[in-house]
Amino acid sequence: MHPRNPRIVELLNDALTFELRVMNTYFLNARMLQGWGLPRLGQVFYDLSLEEMRDSDALVKRILLFEGRPRLTDFGPLEIGEDPQAILRIAVAGEYAAVALFNDLARECRALDDQATASLFEASAVEEERHADWFEAQLAAVEQVGLSAYLAAQVAAGPLDPP
Repeated sequence: MHPRNPRIVELLNDALTFELRVMNTYFLNARMLQGWGLPRLGQVFYDLSLEEMRDSDALVKRILLFEGRPRLTDFGPLEIGEDPQAILRIAVAGEYAAVALFNDLARECRALDDQATASLFEASAVEEERHADWFEAQLAAVEQVGLSAYLAAQVAAGPLDPP
C-alpha cells in the first residue's frame, strides 16, 4: 500500500479533470464530424475519445490506490469548433496544453519523491506529443491541398491513420 499523500492525489485529480474534458470533447467532435459526413476524421476523434477514457481509468485506479477520491463530475467547459478546421486547431492547442500540464505534474511528483506517478505523467506527455504531431500534420495537409480536397478525402471509405 502506498502512503497517503494528499498532494499526489490532487495532482492525479488535476490530470483526471483534464483527461475527462478532452475525452468528452473528442467524443462530441467525433459525432459532429460524422454528422457532417466526414466519417474518417470522425472515427479518429472517436478512437481518441476511447483512448482518453482508458487514460482516465488509469488515473482513477491510481487515485484509489492512494486512497483518494476521484473527481469525476467537474471537468469544465468544452471548447468546440464550428467547422472541421477549427476542430483540428483546437485539438492541436489542447494537446500542447496536455503536454505542458503532464510535464509540470511529473516535475512536481519527482520533487515529492514519487517517481512512479512522475513516470506515468511523462508517458502521458509523450503520448500527447504524438497526438499534437498528427493534428499538425492534418492542418499542414489542409494548407497544402486546400480545405475542400482535404475534406473530400475524409468522406472516402477506409480508415485514416490514427495518431
